[in-house]
Amino acid sequence: MKAIENVFQGTGGQIDLLNTLYGGSTQTTMNVEREDERLVITLSAPGVKANSFNVLVEGNKLVLYTLLVSTSVQQEEGSSQRLAVPMFLRVLDIPSFVDADHIEAAHEHGKVVVMLPFKDEEHMHRRIDIKKLF
Repeated sequence: MKAIENVFQGTGGQIDLLNTLYGGSTQTTMNVEREDERLVITLSAPGVKANSFNVLVEGNKLVLYTLLVSTSVQQEEGSSQRLAVPMFLRVLDIPSFVDADHIEAAHEHGKVVVMLPFKDEEHMHRRIDIKKLF
């Protein structure tokens, strides 16, 4: 009985994964809005759990992605394997007027909201003195 349950569980996971890979998944939508003191990026993917969303800052790039993690498939006695498939990936340049050190993300009402605060006005403009070389 255990072997049959394991076969059905593995087959069900594979069918679900293949359904997703071949177009059965819901599409992640991305919306960008400008507010008074920040940019707000909203990601929405119906049926995707909060821990599937990822937000990374890599230098001057903002990386947004979701992963579909398949259920564990029993391979041998005591060992299992999980498969992660990317469903959504966007790599955005962080604008020079955004304070990259204070970017935040939150999960609310089934959506991920990424907040990119603007730099202070004094950090956005500065005068460059021209030096006399000769």
